[in-house]
Amino acid sequence: MSFLVLPAVALAFFLVASWAAAAVTVPAFNAIVASRPSAARWTMLVAALPVLVGATLALAAFLPGDPHLDHLLGCHCATSMPGWLHLCPLHPTTDPVVLIPTALALLALGPGRLRSLAALVREPLGTGRGASPTLVDLPQPMAVLAGWLRPSLLVDRGLWDTLEPAHREAVLAHERAHLARRDPLVLATLRLLTSVAPQPLANRLLRQWLDHAEHRADAAASASVDPVVLAEALVACARSGSPTRLQLAWTSGRLDSRVRSLLELTPGTHPARPDARLVDLVALLGATAVLAANVPWLHHQVEHLLNLAL
Repeated sequence: MSFLVLPAVALAFFLVASWAAAAVTVPAFNAIVASRPSAARWTMLVAALPVLVGATLALAAFLPGDPHLDHLLGCHCATSMPGWLHLCPLHPTTDPVVLIPTALALLALGPGRLRSLAALVREPLGTGRGASPTLVDLPQPMAVLAGWLRPSLLVDRGLWDTLEPAHREAVLAHERAHLARRDPLVLATLRLLTSVAPQPLANRLLRQWLDHAEHRADAAASASVDPVVLAEALVACARSGSPTRLQLAWTSGRLDSRVRSLLELTPGTHPARPDARLVDLVALLGATAVLAANVPWLHHQVEHLLNLAL
């Protein structure tokens, strides 16, 4: 495989493998969350898994390995199997036969992934005002956390004027809980990770996580605001409609479920723990180590599959 063709092949492997892995793992996880909503806490790990699978397969194209040999950068097929189609740079020969499937994969999956990334890049960083409300004229009467790095709370001027003081405090307590959980950053990371997945599946995964995040923020806000007042504020704002975009807005999530949970909630301390924690990082590093250890085996098996198919 030539050094010019190999990067394109590796990118095609990444797109196809991550897309296929997401097409399997995301629906399975969505089904689990539908029956056990608390499992949404692990959304970050599930979203990262297809990216890890795709990156491992792309890396396997660059790093030649062979389970029949006792070293990593080795390939026994060079002498025992003349004419064998190789991926690794140890055999810098151009193989035009792989260009057509590579181009088809890039054309089929590349544009959608680029659009998702472009939409994420266009998101504002925020002004860093936190839960201090900035009154603006929004297209919809809502309150929303804008910015993933330095979030700021934007509230529609008309909506804010109609809210009672107790309901205003309920909105602010809820948004402070989102900030304590680092939800804006988590949402941006999830959008980045799920950009490799089929878009309908990714959107459903994100909506399930948003519903989970809203419930957790409601529970944390109940430490300073009566849950009944929080429910009243939700109902009052719900008449203005719910946001259609995937964003951390005051009326995001399933409003009926949120109101019911608040009315059943016992007032008390419900910590606003972030969903992304140290245990997630450990699990992610563990999965990375397991996949990396299998790169030589993957490289060899992918070459077998390619030579059978082409």
